[in-house]
Amino acid sequence: MSVVLRCPICGTTQAHVGECEACSEGEVRYFCTNHDKGIWLDGAVCSRCAAKFGDPPRRPPERIVRSPPAPAPDFRAPERPRPPERRLEPEFGRRPPRRPEFEAPAEAEPLPTLGELLEEITAARARPRRGDEAGPPWMAPPARRPGFAVAGCLGRVVGAVLLMIIAVVIFLVLLFGGLFLD
Repeated sequence: MSVVLRCPICGTTQAHVGECEACSEGEVRYFCTNHDKGIWLDGAVCSRCAAKFGDPPRRPPERIVRSPPAPAPDFRAPERPRPPERRLEPEFGRRPPRRPEFEAPAEAEPLPTLGELLEEITAARARPRRGDEAGPPWMAPPARRPGFAVAGCLGRVVGAVLLMIIAVVIFLVLLFGGLFLD
């Protein structure tokens, strides 16, 4: 575009002179788009570039500069410089240097055998534990009461049933208690 009819209020363009069809608030005016920010004109011809309303634009169309496609990314690991090859055999007449930090200590203790480990375990089990040894009465483990484990479980079941019966009775009294008050 070069010279167009544009609304100064909403910025829309139209093909004929008159009221703006988009916002209906103002009259459209001539506007030259050949300049960076555009220029409002008093007539149909631009005084700077001589463009006329309705003429094709004089500015050549902008060329689209296409850059060559980017190369495909290389996902290989970067190559590391190789260290010079070392000789595996020492030179004739020379001993390789000793590294004491990598050598095993001379007075290393041998690992125990399976039999020795089993003896230690059985000896540890035979020793009295903390609560088994004699001491003051307050440190003694609590004495167990004689009885059957089933009786304890049975007592809990009977107690739970009794609580359920009491709960049902209370519920019935609350539900039907108003009938007895009349």
